[in-house]
Amino acid sequence: MNTGRPLQRCGITSIALLTLVVSSGCERPPAPAAPVAEAPDAAKLLAQMFDTLARARQLTFTATRHLDAALMTGATAAESAELEVWVSRPQMVRARAVSDAGVRMIYVDGKDVSLFDEKMKVYATVPLAGTLDEVVDALDDRYGFTPPLAEFVLNDPGRKFAPHIQSTTYTGKDALNGVDCHRLALTGEVADAELWIGAADHLPRKFVATFKDREGSPQLKVDFADWNTAATLEPSAFAFEPPKDAEKIAMARIDETNAVATRGRKQ
Repeated sequence: MNTGRPLQRCGITSIALLTLVVSSGCERPPAPAAPVAEAPDAAKLLAQMFDTLARARQLTFTATRHLDAALMTGATAAESAELEVWVSRPQMVRARAVSDAGVRMIYVDGKDVSLFDEKMKVYATVPLAGTLDEVVDALDDRYGFTPPLAEFVLNDPGRKFAPHIQSTTYTGKDALNGVDCHRLALTGEVADAELWIGAADHLPRKFVATFKDREGSPQLKVDFADWNTAATLEPSAFAFEPPKDAEKIAMARIDETNAVATRGRKQ
């Protein structure tokens, strides 16, 4: 009767040992961790965007622009505008802005610059020849304004940006309106910004600048859409023909405005 017990214990022990051997043989070393993908080069992505814009001889796009009141002279409320922009390099640009204030247009045809306020039925035209870059600089120096989103339509789009960027950092990937985008953080002395660039087309999709030198850190926000970098635009699209019922007025220069302000203070 007792002869079966040692055999039973031996059988159990053998099965346990066999199980241990088999299970030990099936163990595999842990799989190596997947390599961490290196973040894209932020500076290279930014350069690609500028290059893509510069290579488009004719282009069109739309944008929604939001400006906080502190970024506009004399404004007490923020302004949002729907923009349509046409560009024909090296000399021509046309932009249309629709906001609560009305509809405003700017035409740059390589010889003249014209502004038209559709609501007030007034316009101003000044002779100003040169490339887009030269005209934008002259408008800023003489009249204190530039065409909407001028930094993105210059013949050398990076020229206006580069001096203001101290560092560029890659912060991730997002989808905006169904478009995969690289997101960059740009830091500067006056403002910091976030920029979304289309991963496939290298075009700007969103731009948010926060101005550190203004009280309350006001922001400029731009959402870009409807890019066409292979547009076909006739020169006539940039020629301004004032409506018959529109009144011509003078375009005030900065030096004239400052002189009037100085006289007012002295009085």
